[in-house]
Formats: sequence, structure tokens, C-alpha cells
Amino acid sequence: MKKLLALVLVLMIAVAACISVSAEAAPANPVAGKKVAYIMQLTSATIFQMWKDSCADLCKTLDVQFDYFFCDNDFNKQMDTIRTCAAAGYDGILISHGNQDGSYVFLKEITEQYPNLKIVCFDTQFYTDGAYQKLPGVTQLFQQDKSLVTVLLDQFVEKFGEGVRLVKVWRGPNYNSPFDRREVGWQEYEAAGKIKTVGEIQPLQDTVDSANAVASAYLQGLNREDVDGIVVYYDCYGQGVYSAIIENAKFNGADNALPMASVDIDPVDVTNMLTRPDIWTAAGTTDWTLNGEIAMRLLLLQLAGEYDKIYDPASGQYGVDVVEVPGSAILASALKPESTVENLAEIAPDTYGNLSYLSVADWMPADLLHK
Repeated sequence: MKKLLALVLVLMIAVAACISVSAEAAPANPVAGKKVAYIMQLTSATIFQMWKDSCADLCKTLDVQFDYFFCDNDFNKQMDTIRTCAAAGYDGILISHGNQDGSYVFLKEITEQYPNLKIVCFDTQFYTDGAYQKLPGVTQLFQQDKSLVTVLLDQFVEKFGEGVRLVKVWRGPNYNSPFDRREVGWQEYEAAGKIKTVGEIQPLQDTVDSANAVASAYLQGLNREDVDGIVVYYDCYGQGVYSAIIENAKFNGADNALPMASVDIDPVDVTNMLTRPDIWTAAGTTDWTLNGEIAMRLLLLQLAGEYDKIYDPASGQYGVDVVEVPGSAILASALKPESTVENLAEIAPDTYGNLSYLSVADWMPADLLHK
């Protein structure tokens, strides 16, 4: 009987030890029960829905309450939404596309009024008194805008050789931060002799129609023999430029069409690239599904107090307050008839949707949503 009791005790101790080991193997989740919001200044679009959905998936997996708000291109509405969420007790806010000239003063006030509120900003510069600023404790996330242009320039250099003659379509300098950041890549390649600027087109408004009208007028005075391609800093402009080329017989000939490439991507761009891959040859972009996860991971690490684990894939550094996601070239020649913005990973290079870009922790491994 004593031997039986001893055996039972041994088994109980072994089971308890296994339970203890199992508990140690599952790291504690420091963000469970937290409440966060994604607040986008712009209207909803496919890529922003992709962003929102990946944020929601990550939050659901980690037992975090997630809400989202689109503010219809209205900065005042975005500010009101941020104030409302801060006052309602949200633990963290992910802000997208804040106004460059107003975000610093406004968010400085918010951080002072709600010192426990954690904030991550995407595509939002802090500018005041003639200089870019930082807000302590706030992480800024960007696409690596320079690379969004250089991956396109690389395609033209590969096809036409160094000194390729290009027209640039943008608004600037000092029109907006993303364009200026993209211009850095252009200037570097021009200074190195890799490209030659034939001219530039500047739409009068941020619309497809304005880009179409200005590009159409410009092409009327341009000799096809003097230019190898066009690079557009914004795909909204790209849609107007594409139509201008299509409408001009001198530039749309199937045997010598004027090729173009654009920064950013949406469903219309994919359709145009599939329709005339000889004209719309490539798009420089990032994986917007992964972008949402990258952003939310930054916010959750702040909520956990683990700022040292914030990782910048562009520099390879940790513990930073600025994170940039490298760009990839989506080639029209690689697209399949069934390609969409949502499934570009099937044809994109390895730089697109690369899990090594993620900031991780023991409770939030890289493969959490990608098993």
C-alpha cells in the first residue's frame, strides 16, 4: 500500500512539473485586454482595408480590442476622432496620414493631456517652426519612399542602360513630405549618372483629370525619340498619365509605346498594367497587409513597454523611433490574369511582405499570423 501511495505521489509530482514547464513555455501576454484604434485621415480604399484587416487579425489573436475610423480626407475630423478616443480611455492609437503642418502641435497637446496614451503615426511628419520635430515616445512609420522610386529607376536602367532619359511626374519641391522623400532617390541616381532628367510634369491638382490634362499638353511638345520613359511619384497621377499616353498615337504605338512606372498601387493600376504592360510597366509599393501588422506590432510593443524591440528593417536597428518599410517593384510582365492588389505576394519579389521586417517579442513571434 505504501509503495502504491509513493507511486501515486511520484506521478502527481511529474504531472505538476509538466504543467509548470508548459506554463513557462507559453509567455505571458502583456497586452491582453488593451483597447486600441486605427484612425485614418483618408477615405477607405483597398490598400487601407488590407491594413485595417491585418491590424484586426493581430489584435484578435492577442486579445486586444480593435476599432477603426476613416475620416474622409478631413484633418479636423481626424483630430476630433483622436480626441474622442483619447478621452474614452483607449490605451493606444494608430494614426495614419496626419497633416504635416498641424500634427505636431496637436499631438504634442494630446500626449501632454494623456501621458499614458501610446501613439504610432504612419506617413505623418511632425513639422513646425520651419523644421521637422520629434515627439518623445511616439514612433513614426513610413514606407521607405526613396526606395519606392529607386526600384522603378532600376528597371529603366536595366532596360536602357545608364543615362536613361526620363520624365518625372510629381508636385514639388516642398509640396508634401512623401514626394520630397521620393525625390531623394531620384536625385541620388541623377547625381550618379544613372538617369538623365528630360523634363517634369506637375499636375495642378491631386486628381487623375489634372494629371491627364497636364500630361497630354506636355506630350504634345515632346519628341518620342528624346525620351525613354516616365516615372510618376503617385499612382493617382499615373492613371492620368497612362490615359494621356493611350490617347496620343505618337506615344502609344504597340511597337514603340512610351513606358511608364508609378509609385503606389491600387486595383485600377493592376488593371492598366494587365491591359497595356508595354505602357504601365511597373509599380513601386509595399505590402499593405504586412504594413498594417508592422504598425500594430509597434503600437503593441509600446503598450508592453518594450521599446527596445522596435525594429527598423531599412537600417537594421532596434529601439528606434522611426521605422521604414523597403519598397518593391511590381512588374507588369510578372502579373497573372487573376492578379489583384490583395494577392500580389504570389508574383512579387522577396522584398515584398518579408516577415523579417516585423518587430517581434517572445509573446508576439513573427509567425503569429503566418503559421
